[in-house]
This record gives sequence, C-alpha cells and structure tokens, in this order.
Amino acid sequence: MKNKITRNLGLKILSLIVGFLFWLVIVNVTDPIITRTFDEIPVEILNENIITNANQVYEIEAGDRVKVTVKGKRSFVETLSKDDFVATANMSDLSKVNAISIDVRLNKVASSDVEVDWGHAVLKVKLEKRVTKKFQVVVEHQGELSSGYVLGSITPKPNIVEVSCGESKFKEIDHVGVMVSMNGESEDFEKEYRPILYNKEGEILDNTNVTFSNDVIKVSTKVHAMKEIPIYVDVTGTPADGYRLVQTDFRPETVQVTGTAEALEKNLSIKIPISVKDAKKDVEKEIDLNDYLPDGLTLAGDITTISVRCQIEKNGQRTFNFTSTDIAVKNLQNDCTVEFAFPDESYSVTVTGKESDLEELALSDLGAYVDLANLMSGSYTLDVQFALPTSIKVKNQIKVKLVLQMQNINAGGNSNVTTPVPNANIEN
Repeated sequence: MKNKITRNLGLKILSLIVGFLFWLVIVNVTDPIITRTFDEIPVEILNENIITNANQVYEIEAGDRVKVTVKGKRSFVETLSKDDFVATANMSDLSKVNAISIDVRLNKVASSDVEVDWGHAVLKVKLEKRVTKKFQVVVEHQGELSSGYVLGSITPKPNIVEVSCGESKFKEIDHVGVMVSMNGESEDFEKEYRPILYNKEGEILDNTNVTFSNDVIKVSTKVHAMKEIPIYVDVTGTPADGYRLVQTDFRPETVQVTGTAEALEKNLSIKIPISVKDAKKDVEKEIDLNDYLPDGLTLAGDITTISVRCQIEKNGQRTFNFTSTDIAVKNLQNDCTVEFAFPDESYSVTVTGKESDLEELALSDLGAYVDLANLMSGSYTLDVQFALPTSIKVKNQIKVKLVLQMQNINAGGNSNVTTPVPNANIEN
C-alpha cells in the first residue's frame, strides 16, 4: 500500500502544481483585474464644531468632491457605485494653510484584494470670523386666493430670528423673509416655511454655512370674504344767501370691504355726511372711509378715502359740464369726415343771465357747436359757439381740437369713408 502512494511521487506533485497553475490561469482569464474610476464623490466634513467653537465659519474653496480609482477583480469592481465610498475631511486635521487631507473608505466587503486610490486629495477652506445679528422676519406672498376673498393679516412666529454667518456673507444680507404661497384658499391657513436670506436687490442668497435661531417659521394667514358696497353722500345745510348748490360729485362710488360672513350678509352701504351750510364757494373734502364703516367691516384693497366736491355758485350764473358728444358740427364738407382729437375730454362753461332764465336752462339749451365752413383736411383748434337765448351770455370761451379728413373716392364714384355723425344738439 505504501509503495502505491510513493510510486511516481514526483510526477504526482508536478501534476498537482500544473493543475493549480492551470486553475489560476482560468480564474484570471474569466475574472481579470480591472480599473474603474468614480468621479464627484462628495466629501463629508467631520468635527465642524472645532471651527464653530472658535467663533469662526469656514467656506470650502476646493476639494468638496473627490475622484476615486479602484483596482480589483472585475466580478467585484463592476458591482460598485459612488454610494459605496465614504469620503471625509476631519476639521481636527486642519493644517496651518487651511488644508485637510481627505480620507476615502470603501464600505463594501471584497472577496479579494482591492486597491482604492484618490490621489492624496485635500480639502481647502477659508476661515473667517462669525457674526450674529437679529433680523425681523419679512413676509411676502405669491399666488391667488379663491375669487371673492381677500388676504387679511399674515403673522410669522417667531417674527424675529437670529442669523449667524461669516463677515463676508453678513455684508450681503439685507433682510430675512419667508414666502407664503396661496393656492385658491377660502379660509384661514397656517403653514411652516424655511427662512430665506435676501440682498438689497431682493435676490435670494445662498445660506451655506449660515445658521438660524429657528430653522422653521410658522406663518398664520387670515383669509376674509370680500364684498363691494355702494357709497352715498348726504349733503346737509344751505349755502349762504345769494348762493346755491349746483351738484355734488364724489369718487369712488363703491368700495370693497371684508368682514365676518354674518356682517357681509346684510344690505350694506356707506353714507358720508357733508355740510354746505353758509358756503360761498365749492366745498371740497378728502374723507377717511374708515370713520364711516358699518360695524364688523374693514376696508379691502388700497382705497381708504373718498373725494367729495359740492359745487357752489352765486345766483345769476350757472356752470355746465359737457363732452364732445354734446357739441354739434355745422357746415362739414360732403367729402370730409371729422373727429375730435380728445373725444373723452370734459369741458366747463359758465353762463350768466337772469335767475329765472338760468333756473330753466338745461344742457341741451346751450346749443354748443363748431363751424367747419370752408375747412378741408387738417387739424384745427376752434372756438365752441353757443346758440343761447339773447338773455343768456357765455362767461368763458371753450376751444376744441378737431381732425378733418378728405374721403377717398373710388372708380365707381363711391366713398370709402363714412362721415361719423356725432351726438349733436344742433343740426346743419
């Protein structure tokens, strides 16, 4: 038996070695050594408190991403991804030139030797003094509420936050704000927002290495129902002897208000009292609408005042206001059209005469007109004339600007332009 084991021992050992070498060749051919590179692996900062405890902040100048090369068996290397590497820079290793050697660790266990190389990469930082200051929170909003609703009060909590950052960053900060987004809400809502840094131009600043005393600002937003209600002016008193109230004008005639649903359900209006007692000239006032709002209502929008003008005239004269639609056109050439240069402009004319005649005088009795006799194409500034009773005189002259245009006659003799017919009080 012993002879059988020892017989041809050399050949047996040689065959064993050859077999092993053959196996090794097969393994290396089917699972060769390969090299693979992974770019942009983020570097994690460790022990940042070393900097903050020294009342400093840091800004990364270079090296926040590292490139790693891995060499090993293809069966293992091809299973790797960027997430399998952890790159760190420890602030406790910060050198005098503000550089830190980066360390890279492979989290995945390999079945064979693996070489990991990151080229002695370093992280470079810039240090500066930390500054801390308190800022009031400025609330801005974007978007729209549901139709028929208006934005009420917006209350941030806290309304003051403390900001800590480097001196250079601090010089850029103008204010701290939060942006409230509205998406068709019709009732009060409360949401949480992260504080945002803004510069003087209203641009958002990067908040890297910036700390806030509160990372979240809770904002309560009130939403009110809205209603448009009419305004009335109640004129009281009598002008001085020999004077009279001609007319009362006021703007706006309506205003938007908000309030409880119960308050808005009522038949609402605003009545503004104004006195013309013993007045000898026009009474003009700018009145705060807040003083006359019904209970439970507040104004919505930017309008908070009403402008009132009570026109007072001395007996023996009257003033009429009119527009171009009250001015007739006389003697317009058949082949011309006419347009008023300022059709929406308002004119004021004062007439004098007997009190009894003035009392019966209406705007249509003025007979305002312009005479276009012998005028062709062009722009003209003309006096407005009046066909008044002989007992009534015009106190001031009115001028209007008109544009006349010749009609284009086609080959068939038809006009391509139609002469407009104004709302005239006097016919040709």
